Amino acid sequence: MKKIGIMTFHSAHNYGALLQGYALQEKIKEMGHECKIINYRNKVIERPYKILKLQFKNVKAFTKSLIRSIIFLIPNTQRAHNFNKFIKNKFDLTEPYYTEKSLKLNPPKCDIYIAGSDQIWNTDIANGLEDAYTLNFGGESIKRISYAASIGNDKIEEKYKEIYKSKLQNLDEISVREEEAKDILQELIDKPIEVTLDPTLLLSKEHWESLLEEKRIGKEKYILAYIVAPNNDFYKMVEQLSNQTGLKIVHFERRNKHYKNVLKSFYKEGPISFISLIKNAEYIITTSFHATVFSIIFNKKFIVVSNSKTSSRLANLLKKLNLNSRLISTLDDLKKLDYDEQIDYETAEKLLEKERNKSIAFLKKAIEN
Repeated sequence: MKKIGIMTFHSAHNYGALLQGYALQEKIKEMGHECKIINYRNKVIERPYKILKLQFKNVKAFTKSLIRSIIFLIPNTQRAHNFNKFIKNKFDLTEPYYTEKSLKLNPPKCDIYIAGSDQIWNTDIANGLEDAYTLNFGGESIKRISYAASIGNDKIEEKYKEIYKSKLQNLDEISVREEEAKDILQELIDKPIEVTLDPTLLLSKEHWESLLEEKRIGKEKYILAYIVAPNNDFYKMVEQLSNQTGLKIVHFERRNKHYKNVLKSFYKEGPISFISLIKNAEYIITTSFHATVFSIIFNKKFIVVSNSKTSSRLANLLKKLNLNSRLISTLDDLKKLDYDEQIDYETAEKLLEKERNKSIAFLKKAIEN
């Protein structure tokens, strides 16, 4: 049995971030190892999810941000509580580290460090390319692995290429989440790089179902709409689907201003409710990678709207599972799509099982060899 520490975005109040971290932790435990999430509290990662978001550029910006923070204080507080509850109850955490310096001075005592998954190597998100997320800390005897790490972009800026090359050389085994990331990094690093599944796809449907609360809204059927970033074209598509099906909309935004035929907002809900609402939806329309993942896990009727921030990883996943037809870009695409089509999940499940076995084999070999 190995003692393993996972470094990831475990404290971001983001559904995908927490669920992928939980999934990797649980899969490693299933494999018979001791596993903890390294409790590195990165202020840059946590800042967008603060309850009070105050801007100090000028008096006008400060006043506006203060008013907004006060108006949304209660829902923001409730949402934070639900996410922190998941972190407390579902993660096995090390002691907290608030700086890279403290992490390097007193690193977690482990046999293996694993970096991943999520966009931990995205320089736009993680304050450049941090030593924490490239595992440049701890003793020389510790094995270092990346599992389904993502750079989050289709290219690496020239100024960062030598940094990636230098900081990733210390990894003993490397896997990334997207084919594009493999191609980009392979030009910089003289080591084998594999492409592996997002950790959420490593756990069985039964495992996820064992966590769920029944989040139904009476017996009324609904469309679940989940968007990563505001997009007017997406809102129009959701309204179109609502008009076509006659179903009301469930969403996760603080206000109902973007949709007309709303059943309820679940902005305040945590990760487990997020999964439950997907499982019980009649249709899902989303730009989110992880909303797509759980739609597939539960064999739902879903539509993915291409998004510049997630399109490559979504396209990769849908292509691997022969589900390309579920990806659209425009309102016209939606109008042409048979939204009620029975999706070929028999084929998708077989393809997913093949990819899952490959990913687990990588993880097993990386840990145990």
